[in-house]
Amino acid sequence: MTVLAAAPRTQTPLAEARVVVLSAGHVEASSTARLGGLLGSAAHDALAAAGRPAEVTHLELRRVAVDVTTALLGAERTPALQDAVASVQHADALVVVTPTINASFSGLLKSFLDVLPPDALRSVPTTIAATGGTQRHTLVLDQAVRPMLGYQRAIVLPNCLYVTADEWEGPRPSAPLAERIGVAGAELAAFTPARAA
Repeated sequence: MTVLAAAPRTQTPLAEARVVVLSAGHVEASSTARLGGLLGSAAHDALAAAGRPAEVTHLELRRVAVDVTTALLGAERTPALQDAVASVQHADALVVVTPTINASFSGLLKSFLDVLPPDALRSVPTTIAATGGTQRHTLVLDQAVRPMLGYQRAIVLPNCLYVTADEWEGPRPSAPLAERIGVAGAELAAFTPARAA
């Protein structure tokens, strides 16, 4: 009887997972941008723990606000806006964070999404989060942000974060908030598809 040895299995190297954070805060060093950065880092750490290389790009939309407005009015898209759109189009996973404005999401976020090509977000796993001054608007994510991104065919993940000012300890998240951020980042990492290098 001849026994055939199994051929050694070669592992295909993986490309870096491209995680893009979109934060729509209106001011420098906003809690919205801070939350987006922490969520991106949590996803990066979870991917690294699973042995997957990752790159996180943080797009603060206020930096291209004028570019977005002029594009919506029919002007040629600036290189900065083209780069931002390309980053989103090539993302393997997204984090979308908005301040709560008049009980809804930021108009800056909606305007940026309006300049994206059709199907740019199709099948992209997406974690959503919002910052606000009061717990009265916690439903902004499920009633406004989730349907908007769902309409654009993103895969909006179950874990979402609504964060108020009292959940921060200076610039740092409180222990309960840090735990929630870690859970959301791990979930996003688990849903991020792998690509061969």
